[in-house]
Amino acid sequence: MTQSTSILSRFSCNVATKLSVRPFSSTILRMNAEAQDHSALTWNEFLKYRTYRRGFQVASMGVSGLVGLVVGWEYISSVNIDPTQMVFGFDPLLAMGAGLFMFTGFCALLGPLLGNFVFNFLVLRSKRLPFRLKEDLFLQHVKKNRVDPSYQSFANPVPDYYGEKITSLHGYRRWLRNCAAYRKKRDEFLKM
Repeated sequence: MTQSTSILSRFSCNVATKLSVRPFSSTILRMNAEAQDHSALTWNEFLKYRTYRRGFQVASMGVSGLVGLVVGWEYISSVNIDPTQMVFGFDPLLAMGAGLFMFTGFCALLGPLLGNFVFNFLVLRSKRLPFRLKEDLFLQHVKKNRVDPSYQSFANPVPDYYGEKITSLHGYRRWLRNCAAYRKKRDEFLKM
């Protein structure tokens, strides 16, 4: 037992000296320099970039859905359809139409991923890390200040639970006021 303990202590001592001697990595220094540049991105710029990103995602969703529709239509028009044969137990035209609809929807769902990639590549080249840091901070603020949706009703709906419609500082302040009004209505209703 003492031999294994001494081996462990020697090993941990060896590891500690190796770790303490190892110089700082250039990646860590680069990340620290970029993190200090975090202050270069103001809240207004961040919210403007968020709006641009959402626009890229919506536009690419439409384009990829249209491409999916064209590709699916091209495939369906080139396939020989035998009207006497059933496809998955359905009429062939109905099955092909449902397949076209599903393929178009699948391609449209891939659109926001493509839009996010294009946005990061074209717009956020130099401000990728500051944008991510601001976004994490923004989402923490939203998570901290959003309301409990378990008390919502038709008369008192939850104000933008994920903060997706916040596009400016004025909009953020309005969202905070709406959350406070929701809490006030909820508390007044619970007191009754």
